Amino acid sequence: MSILSLILRPEINRFGIANGFKNVLNSNINGVNAGGYYEDAAYRSDALPEQADQHQEQNRSKLGRSASFRLPWGKARDVLPPSFLSDHSPRLLRELEKREDLSKKIGLQSENNHECFRYATLAFRARFFDMMNALGKLGTFILVPILFLTYLFALSASGDSETWPTVLDTTIDYGLVTVAPVLTMWLVSNLAIRFCTGFLLKAGQGPKWELNRRTGMVTVWQYPRKLPFMPRKPPNVIEKPFYEFDAWCCARVDRHGSLFDLVLSHRYSKLDVTVGDILGSHGHPNMCYAFWDFIQNYMDVTRPLPDFPLIEKYRHMDPVTADHDRNAGRPERYWRDMDMETFKKKVNRMHTDVTIIDTASRPNLMAEKLNYAS
Repeated sequence: MSILSLILRPEINRFGIANGFKNVLNSNINGVNAGGYYEDAAYRSDALPEQADQHQEQNRSKLGRSASFRLPWGKARDVLPPSFLSDHSPRLLRELEKREDLSKKIGLQSENNHECFRYATLAFRARFFDMMNALGKLGTFILVPILFLTYLFALSASGDSETWPTVLDTTIDYGLVTVAPVLTMWLVSNLAIRFCTGFLLKAGQGPKWELNRRTGMVTVWQYPRKLPFMPRKPPNVIEKPFYEFDAWCCARVDRHGSLFDLVLSHRYSKLDVTVGDILGSHGHPNMCYAFWDFIQNYMDVTRPLPDFPLIEKYRHMDPVTADHDRNAGRPERYWRDMDMETFKKKVNRMHTDVTIIDTASRPNLMAEKLNYAS
Protein backbone atom coordinates (compact mmCIF):
# COMPACT_ATOMS: atom_id res chain seq x y z
CA MET A 1 0.00 0.00 0.00
CA SER A 2 1.36 3.45 -0.92
CA ILE A 3 0.39 6.98 0.05
CA LEU A 4 0.51 7.96 -3.60
CA SER A 5 -2.08 5.31 -4.47
CA LEU A 6 -4.56 7.18 -2.28
CA ILE A 7 -4.48 10.32 -4.42
CA LEU A 8 -4.15 8.96 -7.95
CA ARG A 9 -7.73 9.57 -8.93
CA PRO A 10 -7.73 12.47 -11.42
CA GLU A 11 -10.22 15.28 -10.99
CA ILE A 12 -12.95 15.38 -13.61
CA ASN A 13 -13.34 18.54 -15.70
CA ARG A 14 -11.28 20.73 -13.32
CA PHE A 15 -10.75 23.30 -16.04
CA GLY A 16 -14.44 23.49 -16.87
CA ILE A 17 -14.02 23.42 -20.63
CA ALA A 18 -16.54 20.73 -21.45
CA ASN A 19 -19.36 23.21 -22.03
CA GLY A 20 -19.74 23.99 -25.69
CA PHE A 21 -17.03 21.50 -26.57
CA LYS A 22 -18.93 20.01 -29.49
CA ASN A 23 -18.60 23.32 -31.30
CA VAL A 24 -14.83 23.15 -30.90
CA LEU A 25 -14.68 19.58 -32.18
CA ASN A 26 -16.55 20.50 -35.32
CA SER A 27 -14.30 23.44 -36.22
CA ASN A 28 -10.96 22.86 -37.91
CA ILE A 29 -9.88 19.93 -35.71
CA ASN A 30 -6.84 19.13 -37.78
CA GLY A 31 -5.95 22.74 -38.46
CA VAL A 32 -3.30 24.83 -36.82
CA ASN A 33 -5.26 25.82 -33.71
CA ALA A 34 -8.17 23.32 -33.63
CA GLY A 35 -10.76 26.05 -33.44
CA GLY A 36 -8.58 28.28 -31.28
CA TYR A 37 -8.09 25.76 -28.47
CA TYR A 38 -4.30 25.47 -28.86
CA GLU A 39 -2.16 28.57 -28.48
CA ASP A 40 0.37 29.76 -31.04
CA ALA A 41 3.35 28.46 -29.05
CA ALA A 42 1.93 24.91 -28.88
CA TYR A 43 4.43 22.32 -30.09
CA ARG A 44 3.85 20.99 -33.61
CA SER A 45 6.32 18.36 -34.76
CA ASP A 46 5.69 19.16 -38.43
CA ALA A 47 6.25 22.91 -38.05
CA LEU A 48 9.25 23.56 -35.82
CA PRO A 49 10.06 27.29 -35.81
CA GLU A 50 13.56 28.48 -36.63
CA GLN A 51 15.70 28.61 -33.51
CA ALA A 52 18.51 30.94 -32.50
CA ASP A 53 21.97 29.37 -32.44
CA GLN A 54 23.21 28.24 -29.06
CA HIS A 55 26.44 30.05 -28.17
CA GLN A 56 27.03 28.45 -24.78
CA GLU A 57 25.88 25.32 -23.00
CA GLN A 58 25.01 26.84 -19.63
CA ASN A 59 23.63 23.71 -17.96
CA ARG A 60 26.43 21.23 -18.73
CA SER A 61 30.14 21.51 -18.04
CA LYS A 62 32.55 19.45 -20.12
CA LEU A 63 32.66 16.91 -17.32
CA GLY A 64 28.87 16.91 -17.10
CA ARG A 65 28.55 16.35 -20.86
CA SER A 66 30.87 13.36 -20.64
CA ALA A 67 28.30 11.61 -18.41
CA SER A 68 25.24 12.79 -20.35
CA PHE A 69 23.63 12.23 -23.71
CA ARG A 70 21.50 14.82 -25.53
CA LEU A 71 18.46 12.95 -26.82
CA PRO A 72 17.31 13.62 -30.38
CA TRP A 73 14.16 15.51 -31.30
CA GLY A 74 11.65 13.94 -33.69
CA LYS A 75 10.56 10.50 -34.88
CA ALA A 76 9.14 9.70 -31.44
CA ARG A 77 7.80 6.17 -31.06
CA ASP A 78 4.44 5.29 -29.46
CA VAL A 79 6.07 4.22 -26.21
CA LEU A 80 6.01 5.32 -22.60
CA PRO A 81 7.58 4.11 -19.35
CA PRO A 82 5.90 0.76 -18.59
CA SER A 83 5.13 1.94 -15.05
CA PHE A 84 2.67 4.44 -16.57
CA LEU A 85 0.63 1.34 -17.43
CA SER A 86 1.41 -1.08 -14.62
CA ASP A 87 0.82 1.47 -11.84
CA HIS A 88 -2.73 2.13 -13.04
CA SER A 89 -4.37 -1.21 -13.65
CA PRO A 90 -8.06 -1.39 -14.68
CA ARG A 91 -8.90 -2.80 -11.26
CA LEU A 92 -7.23 0.15 -9.51
CA LEU A 93 -8.88 2.69 -11.81
CA ARG A 94 -12.33 1.27 -11.13
CA GLU A 95 -11.62 1.33 -7.39
CA LEU A 96 -10.41 4.94 -7.51
CA GLU A 97 -13.59 5.98 -9.33
CA LYS A 98 -15.51 5.13 -6.16
CA ARG A 99 -13.20 7.04 -3.80
CA GLU A 100 -13.17 10.61 -2.64
CA ASP A 101 -10.80 12.86 -4.57
CA LEU A 102 -8.12 13.26 -1.90
CA SER A 103 -5.71 15.31 -4.01
CA LYS A 104 -8.28 18.08 -4.32
CA LYS A 105 -9.18 17.81 -0.64
CA ILE A 106 -5.60 18.34 0.57
CA GLY A 107 -4.85 21.00 -2.04
CA LEU A 108 -2.15 19.08 -3.89
CA GLN A 109 -1.32 21.14 -6.96
CA SER A 110 -0.25 18.31 -9.24
CA GLU A 111 -2.15 17.68 -12.49
CA ASN A 112 -2.21 14.78 -14.92
CA ASN A 113 -4.75 15.40 -17.65
CA HIS A 114 -5.35 16.44 -21.26
CA GLU A 115 -4.01 19.95 -20.73
CA CYS A 116 -0.91 19.65 -18.59
CA PHE A 117 1.40 17.50 -16.53
CA ARG A 118 2.24 19.41 -13.36
CA TYR A 119 4.53 17.88 -10.78
CA ALA A 120 4.09 18.76 -7.11
CA THR A 121 5.38 16.84 -4.12
CA LEU A 122 3.65 15.89 -0.91
CA ALA A 123 4.94 17.18 2.42
CA PHE A 124 8.07 15.56 3.86
CA ARG A 125 6.11 13.43 6.33
CA ALA A 126 4.17 11.76 3.51
CA ARG A 127 7.26 11.19 1.38
CA PHE A 128 9.15 9.78 4.38
CA PHE A 129 6.52 7.13 5.17
CA ASP A 130 6.05 6.34 1.47
CA MET A 131 9.79 5.69 1.09
CA MET A 132 9.80 3.75 4.36
CA ASN A 133 6.98 1.56 3.03
CA ALA A 134 8.73 0.91 -0.27
CA LEU A 135 12.10 0.07 1.30
CA GLY A 136 10.53 -2.13 3.98
CA LYS A 137 8.50 -4.08 1.43
CA LEU A 138 11.45 -4.52 -0.94
CA GLY A 139 13.79 -5.56 1.86
CA THR A 140 11.30 -8.09 3.22
CA PHE A 141 10.70 -9.69 -0.18
CA ILE A 142 14.46 -10.01 -0.76
CA LEU A 143 15.73 -11.03 2.68
CA VAL A 144 13.05 -13.55 3.72
CA PRO A 145 13.73 -15.96 0.79
CA ILE A 146 17.48 -15.56 1.35
CA LEU A 147 17.08 -16.39 5.05
CA PHE A 148 14.95 -19.45 4.25
CA LEU A 149 17.40 -20.76 1.64
CA THR A 150 20.33 -20.18 4.00
CA TYR A 151 18.57 -22.23 6.66
CA LEU A 152 17.94 -25.12 4.25
CA PHE A 153 21.54 -25.02 3.02
CA ALA A 154 22.87 -25.03 6.58
CA LEU A 155 20.68 -28.04 7.45
CA SER A 156 21.88 -30.02 4.45
CA ALA A 157 25.50 -29.08 5.10
CA SER A 158 25.44 -30.06 8.77
CA GLY A 159 24.25 -33.62 8.15
CA ASP A 160 23.99 -34.26 11.89
CA SER A 161 20.46 -33.91 13.27
CA GLU A 162 21.91 -33.07 16.70
CA THR A 163 23.22 -29.77 15.34
CA TRP A 164 19.91 -28.74 13.79
CA PRO A 165 18.69 -26.84 16.89
CA THR A 166 21.93 -24.82 16.79
CA VAL A 167 21.40 -24.10 13.11
CA LEU A 168 17.83 -22.98 13.84
CA ASP A 169 18.96 -20.69 16.68
CA THR A 170 21.64 -19.16 14.48
CA THR A 171 19.15 -18.58 11.66
CA ILE A 172 16.69 -16.92 14.05
CA ASP A 173 19.42 -14.66 15.40
CA TYR A 174 20.43 -13.75 11.85
CA GLY A 175 16.79 -13.06 10.97
CA LEU A 176 16.33 -10.77 13.96
CA VAL A 177 19.31 -8.72 12.82
CA THR A 178 18.47 -8.55 9.10
CA VAL A 179 14.78 -9.27 8.43
CA ALA A 180 13.15 -7.89 11.58
CA PRO A 181 14.13 -4.22 10.93
CA VAL A 182 12.81 -4.11 7.34
CA LEU A 183 9.70 -6.08 8.29
CA THR A 184 9.05 -3.61 11.09
CA MET A 185 9.50 -0.69 8.66
CA TRP A 186 6.94 -2.23 6.32
CA LEU A 187 4.38 -2.94 9.03
CA VAL A 188 4.74 0.42 10.81
CA SER A 189 4.50 2.40 7.55
CA ASN A 190 1.47 0.37 6.46
CA LEU A 191 -0.28 1.06 9.75
CA ALA A 192 0.59 4.76 9.54
CA ILE A 193 -0.70 5.05 5.97
CA ARG A 194 -3.90 3.17 6.80
CA PHE A 195 -4.83 4.79 10.10
CA CYS A 196 -3.09 8.20 9.99
CA THR A 197 -3.96 9.20 6.45
CA GLY A 198 -5.35 12.58 7.47
CA PHE A 199 -2.08 13.51 9.19
CA LEU A 200 0.22 12.22 6.42
CA LEU A 201 -1.63 13.59 3.41
CA LYS A 202 -0.42 17.17 3.30
CA ALA A 203 0.62 19.16 0.24
CA GLY A 204 4.22 20.32 -0.03
CA GLN A 205 5.39 23.84 -0.81
CA GLY A 206 3.79 23.87 -4.26
CA PRO A 207 4.33 22.75 -7.87
CA LYS A 208 7.83 22.14 -9.19
CA TRP A 209 7.31 22.10 -12.96
CA GLU A 210 4.61 21.86 -15.61
CA LEU A 211 4.42 20.68 -19.22
CA ASN A 212 1.40 22.32 -20.87
CA ARG A 213 0.14 20.78 -24.11
CA ARG A 214 -2.38 23.51 -24.90
CA THR A 215 0.03 26.44 -24.51
CA GLY A 216 3.22 24.64 -25.50
CA MET A 217 5.02 26.08 -22.47
CA VAL A 218 7.26 24.60 -19.78
CA THR A 219 6.82 26.31 -16.41
CA VAL A 220 9.24 26.01 -13.50
CA TRP A 221 8.67 27.18 -9.92
CA GLN A 222 11.83 28.08 -7.98
CA TYR A 223 11.31 28.43 -4.23
CA PRO A 224 13.62 30.58 -2.09
CA ARG A 225 15.01 29.04 1.05
CA LYS A 226 12.80 29.41 4.11
CA LEU A 227 14.51 31.46 6.82
CA PRO A 228 13.65 30.85 10.49
CA PHE A 229 10.93 33.15 11.88
CA MET A 230 10.47 34.76 8.48
CA PRO A 231 7.54 34.28 6.07
CA ARG A 232 8.44 32.38 2.92
CA LYS A 233 8.93 34.59 -0.12
CA PRO A 234 6.84 33.82 -3.21
CA PRO A 235 8.44 31.50 -5.78
CA ASN A 236 10.14 32.68 -8.93
CA VAL A 237 8.03 31.40 -11.84
CA ILE A 238 9.83 30.84 -15.16
CA GLU A 239 7.98 30.01 -18.39
CA LYS A 240 9.69 29.00 -21.65
CA PRO A 241 8.50 27.36 -24.90
CA PHE A 242 8.86 23.58 -24.95
CA TYR A 243 10.82 23.59 -28.22
CA GLU A 244 13.58 25.65 -26.57
CA PHE A 245 14.47 22.73 -24.29
CA ASP A 246 16.69 19.74 -24.99
CA ALA A 247 16.36 16.42 -23.21
CA TRP A 248 19.46 14.99 -21.56
CA CYS A 249 19.88 11.48 -20.25
CA CYS A 250 22.18 12.07 -17.27
CA ALA A 251 24.17 9.28 -15.65
CA ARG A 252 25.51 9.10 -12.14
CA VAL A 253 27.20 6.33 -10.23
CA ASP A 254 26.58 5.12 -6.70
CA ARG A 255 27.40 1.92 -4.84
CA HIS A 256 24.63 0.10 -6.69
CA GLY A 257 25.98 0.98 -10.15
CA SER A 258 24.93 3.49 -12.81
CA LEU A 259 21.65 5.37 -12.51
CA PHE A 260 20.01 7.48 -15.23
CA ASP A 261 17.73 10.52 -14.97
CA LEU A 262 15.90 12.55 -17.63
CA VAL A 263 16.48 16.30 -17.48
CA LEU A 264 15.09 19.03 -19.74
CA SER A 265 17.65 21.83 -20.12
CA HIS A 266 16.80 25.22 -21.54
CA ARG A 267 18.98 25.89 -24.54
CA TYR A 268 19.57 29.60 -23.91
CA SER A 269 19.64 30.01 -20.13
CA LYS A 270 20.71 28.28 -16.97
CA LEU A 271 17.56 26.28 -16.31
CA ASP A 272 17.25 22.55 -15.68
CA VAL A 273 13.94 20.72 -15.23
CA THR A 274 14.38 17.28 -13.68
CA VAL A 275 11.27 15.74 -15.19
CA GLY A 276 12.69 12.33 -14.28
CA ASP A 277 11.53 12.99 -10.71
CA ILE A 278 8.17 11.61 -11.72
CA LEU A 279 9.82 8.28 -12.57
CA GLY A 280 12.79 8.05 -10.24
CA SER A 281 16.26 6.97 -11.29
CA HIS A 282 16.68 3.85 -13.41
CA GLY A 283 19.52 1.45 -14.01
CA HIS A 284 19.09 1.59 -17.79
CA PRO A 285 18.84 4.64 -20.08
CA ASN A 286 15.99 3.14 -22.11
CA MET A 287 13.48 4.36 -19.53
CA CYS A 288 14.69 7.92 -20.13
CA TYR A 289 14.41 7.36 -23.89
CA ALA A 290 10.82 6.12 -23.53
CA PHE A 291 9.90 9.04 -21.27
CA TRP A 292 11.32 11.55 -23.76
CA ASP A 293 9.27 10.01 -26.58
CA PHE A 294 6.21 10.15 -24.35
CA ILE A 295 6.80 13.85 -23.57
CA GLN A 296 7.18 14.72 -27.26
CA ASN A 297 4.00 12.84 -28.13
CA TYR A 298 2.11 14.40 -25.25
CA MET A 299 3.11 17.94 -26.21
CA ASP A 300 2.61 17.45 -29.96
CA VAL A 301 -0.80 18.89 -30.90
CA THR A 302 -0.65 17.41 -34.40
CA ARG A 303 -1.32 13.98 -32.91
CA PRO A 304 -3.65 12.55 -30.24
CA LEU A 305 -2.65 12.23 -26.62
CA PRO A 306 -0.62 9.13 -25.72
CA ASP A 307 -3.06 6.34 -24.90
CA PHE A 308 -2.53 5.28 -21.29
CA PRO A 309 -4.85 4.73 -18.30
CA LEU A 310 -4.20 7.74 -16.06
CA ILE A 311 -5.66 10.39 -18.39
CA GLU A 312 -8.23 8.28 -20.23
CA LYS A 313 -11.09 10.27 -18.66
CA TYR A 314 -9.79 13.44 -20.27
CA ARG A 315 -9.26 12.29 -23.85
CA HIS A 316 -12.60 13.72 -25.04
CA MET A 317 -11.55 17.19 -23.81
CA ASP A 318 -8.62 17.46 -26.21
CA PRO A 319 -9.88 18.35 -29.73
CA VAL A 320 -7.34 16.39 -31.78
CA THR A 321 -7.62 13.36 -29.49
CA ALA A 322 -11.42 13.43 -29.49
CA ASP A 323 -11.50 13.53 -33.29
CA HIS A 324 -9.00 10.68 -33.53
CA ASP A 325 -10.91 8.50 -31.05
CA ARG A 326 -14.22 9.12 -32.81
CA ASN A 327 -12.80 8.19 -36.22
CA ALA A 328 -10.97 5.14 -34.84
CA GLY A 329 -14.00 3.96 -32.85
CA ARG A 330 -11.98 3.83 -29.64
CA PRO A 331 -14.16 2.85 -26.63
CA GLU A 332 -14.46 5.62 -24.06
CA ARG A 333 -13.55 3.20 -21.24
CA TYR A 334 -10.91 1.23 -23.13
CA TRP A 335 -8.53 0.89 -20.16
CA ARG A 336 -11.03 0.97 -17.31
CA ASP A 337 -13.08 -1.93 -18.69
CA MET A 338 -10.09 -4.01 -19.82
CA ASP A 339 -9.66 -7.47 -18.27
CA MET A 340 -6.48 -8.05 -16.27
CA GLU A 341 -5.11 -10.73 -18.59
CA THR A 342 -5.22 -8.39 -21.57
CA PHE A 343 -3.78 -5.59 -19.44
CA LYS A 344 -0.78 -7.71 -18.42
CA LYS A 345 -0.10 -8.48 -22.07
CA LYS A 346 -0.18 -4.74 -22.85
CA VAL A 347 2.33 -4.05 -20.07
CA ASN A 348 4.64 -6.87 -21.24
CA ARG A 349 4.47 -5.61 -24.81
CA MET A 350 5.41 -2.11 -23.67
CA HIS A 351 8.41 -3.51 -21.79
CA THR A 352 9.52 -5.17 -25.04
CA ASP A 353 9.01 -2.01 -27.10
CA VAL A 354 11.06 0.03 -24.62
CA THR A 355 13.83 -2.59 -24.62
CA ILE A 356 14.32 -2.31 -28.40
CA ILE A 357 13.85 1.47 -28.67
CA ASP A 358 16.17 3.12 -31.21
CA THR A 359 16.57 6.58 -29.65
CA ALA A 360 20.37 6.59 -29.53
CA SER A 361 20.64 6.03 -33.30
CA ARG A 362 18.11 8.64 -34.45
CA PRO A 363 19.10 11.93 -36.09
CA ASN A 364 18.34 15.07 -34.10
CA LEU A 365 15.82 16.98 -36.21
CA MET A 366 16.24 20.08 -34.04
CA ALA A 367 19.84 20.32 -35.26
CA GLU A 368 18.42 21.38 -38.65
CA LYS A 369 17.02 24.50 -36.96
CA LEU A 370 20.11 25.72 -35.11
CA ASN A 371 23.78 25.23 -34.36
CA TYR A 372 24.51 23.78 -30.93
CA ALA A 373 27.35 25.08 -28.78
CA SER A 374 28.44 21.53 -27.93
